[in-house]
Amino acid sequence: MEASTSTSLVFPPLWKRFGAYVIDLYFIFMLAYVLIVILPESIADKLRLVIFALALLYEPICNTTLGYTFGAFIFKFRVKDAANPAQKLPFRRALIRFVVKVVLGWISFLTIHSDTMRRAIHDRVANSVVIAK
Repeated sequence: MEASTSTSLVFPPLWKRFGAYVIDLYFIFMLAYVLIVILPESIADKLRLVIFALALLYEPICNTTLGYTFGAFIFKFRVKDAANPAQKLPFRRALIRFVVKVVLGWISFLTIHSDTMRRAIHDRVANSVVIAK
């Protein structure tokens, strides 16, 4: 069952958020692999650092520009600014959110059920909220 607040925002359950996380990891690895395999070796060698940087910045860039990653798109939710859920998250905060998420891993998701807006630790640190579309 999905929870909502008095402002009628709907927050996705833990299984959807974790599912999107797994899809995004798979997507990033597959994209990097395909780029390295498709590109000629001489070009791939020169672009490995660029491909690695894009893979690392995939989530913050997607959340800032689109408001969602590929996994979030599949599960139909968006990452928004908690203070103003109509707005996307600024890049600096999206980057902070991502770093905390990477450092804490799945542990960050343990706080979702103790928060009325179902925010994980990385959401609280970045003042973000995940809203079902």
